[in-house]
Amino acid sequence: MRKHVSMPGSHQMKQFGGMIMLSPYIWPRATLWSILCLFLFLGGCYNHVDLSGPLTWKADDRRPIPEPEEETEGQWFIWDGAHKMIFYRVGQFFNFGRSLRTVGTWIGLADPIEAGNVNALDEVPNSTWYTNRHVTSRLSQEELSRGSTTGQSPDSTNEWIVMSAKESLGSTPGFVICDKPKEQCDQTQHWYLIKFDSLSNPEMTTASEMITPRFLHAAGYNVPEHYLVTFDPDKFTVHPTKAKIRGKYRRKRLMTKEDVNAILDRVPHRPDGTIRAVASKYLPGKPKGPFLYERKRSDDSNDRILHENRRELRGLGVVAAFLNHTDTKAANALDMYDLEKRYITHYLIDFSSTLGADNADPQLPRYGNEYFLDFGTVARSMGSIGAYVKPWEIPLHMDYPSVGYFNAEYFDPSRWRPTFPNPAFLHMTLRDAYWGAKIVTSFTDEDIESIVRTGEYTDIRAEQYVANVLKQRRDKIGTYYFKLMNPLDHFTLQATQSDAQTLSFENLAVTHDYAPATRATYRYTIRRHVEYGHDAVIVEESHINSPQIPLDQSFLEAWATRTSSANMSGDNTSIIYTTIHTSYDDGENWTIPVNVYLRFNPSGQKFEVIGIDRET
Repeated sequence: MRKHVSMPGSHQMKQFGGMIMLSPYIWPRATLWSILCLFLFLGGCYNHVDLSGPLTWKADDRRPIPEPEEETEGQWFIWDGAHKMIFYRVGQFFNFGRSLRTVGTWIGLADPIEAGNVNALDEVPNSTWYTNRHVTSRLSQEELSRGSTTGQSPDSTNEWIVMSAKESLGSTPGFVICDKPKEQCDQTQHWYLIKFDSLSNPEMTTASEMITPRFLHAAGYNVPEHYLVTFDPDKFTVHPTKAKIRGKYRRKRLMTKEDVNAILDRVPHRPDGTIRAVASKYLPGKPKGPFLYERKRSDDSNDRILHENRRELRGLGVVAAFLNHTDTKAANALDMYDLEKRYITHYLIDFSSTLGADNADPQLPRYGNEYFLDFGTVARSMGSIGAYVKPWEIPLHMDYPSVGYFNAEYFDPSRWRPTFPNPAFLHMTLRDAYWGAKIVTSFTDEDIESIVRTGEYTDIRAEQYVANVLKQRRDKIGTYYFKLMNPLDHFTLQATQSDAQTLSFENLAVTHDYAPATRATYRYTIRRHVEYGHDAVIVEESHINSPQIPLDQSFLEAWATRTSSANMSGDNTSIIYTTIHTSYDDGENWTIPVNVYLRFNPSGQKFEVIGIDRET
């Protein structure tokens, strides 16, 4: 079903619901129609593509706002995990409207709720949440390796003053340090979070903390600066009045150098006595707690889209699957308020549970394949009376302790799961997943190798292993999602020598070798767009063997004829759309279509791409 397209000055259709008094005589038939109308009402069978205004590539979400309160929900990860695993899922099951919509999508009477923050090209505009980077404008190998860093690693010429100890349960040991003289340490801009590896798995956690944020930064997300550092343990000194630690009975007391040494004794030392760690620079601004993957901040007027309906958060599910970022909970997100510009920027933080690491321990093979408490897997095991053996339950050999358990063999993009259910991931539609898959597949082999190299594994074989697993996971993601969608992208209009134009595009499945054949055939039709009524055909069904649709002289003549005969006024005559299907077997079978909208610009006497509708 083609999306409803909004035109300038059009009257938007409105849906109404009411109460109908039914007599027993007409009850069965009326009930059937009532249920049908309810599905249609809840489904919103048309997805809105707004062609009436300019194409938006930057969201207006940097307006000054009063300083918000700190968000406390989601900070307690044990309660947050229990809530997401049990109460949230049960609540969704008993959500009558959502349940009806879900059933409606199964039987074709309703569409899922699509993301609410995409532009007419079905892309995400830049915002305080997300910035288009590698997928739209390729980064150099140096830029990929640098990530979000600015070169301001901890100053190795000064002593590092310990401001506090990292005490989160189950996490890697660490400190908050200041790399400036004591009198400058009141400013958090000089603070770094120092995290270490475990004795059993040297390099595993620090490598994950270096590699993952660079992929996420290139993907478009906001992440802190991460630096790999090697230092002498005697470099630490303790702030005499600010550094505190929990002692006996969990009571806070001032830290001592002995407390520091006790923590450092639990981390691996290199043969020369130095210690490897990762330093995460404190984010600019004032922390306001985590952002949630559902609802909105009530005290942020810039936050106008439900978080579970933001495409960058939904599509993060595909990017997280690629990186095995299983710990995508609210506690690993952070809102920072700019005290000068007075708006909030949204960050992803803490990447120690990615790739093969689970904080200080190797990530168990079950993580990424099922939730911590997975009702579906439990039911299947109980139904089989224990006969069902999950593939990831078979004991695996850990080839490299510096990597942990990280593989592509048991990776299935369709069933990858974080540790706890994520509301945004659960709302992900095929369009969202395709968007995420485009990001993942934008990383070439060379890109992946460059970023993995920043993990600085001592064993080159471990580095190659991680890079190869990521390549395989990338390819599985591309193969899976590009089969479910018609992966035509990068639509551009090019001038020809005859003063006409060609609509060129790229088939991502063919480009990345995910298609069932090395070449494709395309079937297209061009119509004059009419919001309501019959769309007049300008070019009858035609076939091409290359991703280029000619808008030649014969097309222009047909378009001019159709436009003049339409007897229409305003911009309505200037919009056309082409419907493109793809075949990989010489026309025996065709994919679902992609509709590309073009508007004629009288000043330049050229068409321009103004909208894309991806059918599912």
